[in-house]
Amino acid sequence: MTTAVPAAAGIGATAATPSATEPAAPAEQPTGSAPDTSVPESPDSTTSPDAQTSSPAESPGDAAVVPADPAGEVADPGDGEIQKRYESMSEQQRQAVGEPAGAEVVEDEGLRWQDFTHGRFYWTPETGVKVVHGSIYGRLLELGGHAELGVPITDEMTSSGGGRYSDFRTRDGVIHSAIYWSTRTGAHLVQGRILEHFREIGEDAGFGYPSTDTRTTPDGFGAYNHFLTPSGQREDASIYWAQPTGPNAVMGAIRDKWAATGWERGPLSYPTTDELSTSDGVGRYNEFNGDGTLPAAIVWSPQTAAHSVQGVIAQRYAELGGPDEFLGYPTTDELPTPDGRGRFNHFTGTGGASIYWTPQTGAHAVYGGIRARWSQLGWERSYLGYPVGEEHDIPQGRAAEFEGGFIEWHSDLGQVIDYPKRR
Repeated sequence: MTTAVPAAAGIGATAATPSATEPAAPAEQPTGSAPDTSVPESPDSTTSPDAQTSSPAESPGDAAVVPADPAGEVADPGDGEIQKRYESMSEQQRQAVGEPAGAEVVEDEGLRWQDFTHGRFYWTPETGVKVVHGSIYGRLLELGGHAELGVPITDEMTSSGGGRYSDFRTRDGVIHSAIYWSTRTGAHLVQGRILEHFREIGEDAGFGYPSTDTRTTPDGFGAYNHFLTPSGQREDASIYWAQPTGPNAVMGAIRDKWAATGWERGPLSYPTTDELSTSDGVGRYNEFNGDGTLPAAIVWSPQTAAHSVQGVIAQRYAELGGPDEFLGYPTTDELPTPDGRGRFNHFTGTGGASIYWTPQTGAHAVYGGIRARWSQLGWERSYLGYPVGEEHDIPQGRAAEFEGGFIEWHSDLGQVIDYPKRR
């Protein structure tokens, strides 16, 4: 997968579909030392980053209030605010950011910044003075600095799982992003709709730590981040975004199965749901976009592991109640039949269950004693061929029709019989 960071059009809430020609961010580099958690955070670390404002002591440089100097001249916006912030820090906090490493840079009336040996101070009229330092600062520079990500809108803060992060927003206000850091994964960028969803589903305490930056998918139509779950020993979760499916999380065995099918470039395409629980509370599943017309899913249970269903078979499986009804959980992926005519999935349903499909016959379920008899005869290679209808009631019990004949289960005698169609 590529390491390009999606441009604004790639993952914004109202953005257009990204293209393969979008500008790429620099490739990931190893980050520096761990951020020093002693640097002051925003005044109220319990509020959302967008709602935070600096205290009067930290950010008296609001552009609307510009004091006059003793000579009667009006000070430029932001004059002295970075120095005031630095002087207000404790000795321990100053050690975390280091000494001034250059003169203050005034880009325009709305942006000032100054480098220190371990970080950078930013001032804007909207945010006051914010500080980026340590590994998060290093990753910011590797990704192009404020010219690419925008200015920090928070100081470095503690995330829900004990990691650290700083939020950024482009100066036009379009793209919101954050750089997250943990001892397990280093510092990585999470951006736009993926960032929003990451926080909705529990951030690093509930979902995991980002182990990649936000990247454009190889097909150029989406974006993703990979993650390491809190209990994981390897990269085992992802959030993928595309239009119009939005951001959705895939993890664990279901993610492994999806990867084995070719990720979004395979027959399942992009996820259209997060991982969900089956109604019996036993299994888990994700739905996928498939071919855009017919559904697809990966269904997992502790007994069966993860298997995919797709196309007409997935549609029929859903119509018959999916894993919560008589067919149960899939025990195979969708597979081609030995004669090359059709496709099938096997399921856990009582006595065994299957859905078989051909272009001529459509998709039909076969299960229980009728399926067992069909299997004994040689499945679709027997004289019966493929099922052409669903199992149904008859006076003696149950029956199913096949291309070449019938199988009946007689409840009174407990017998299963088969016979050919009359020519």
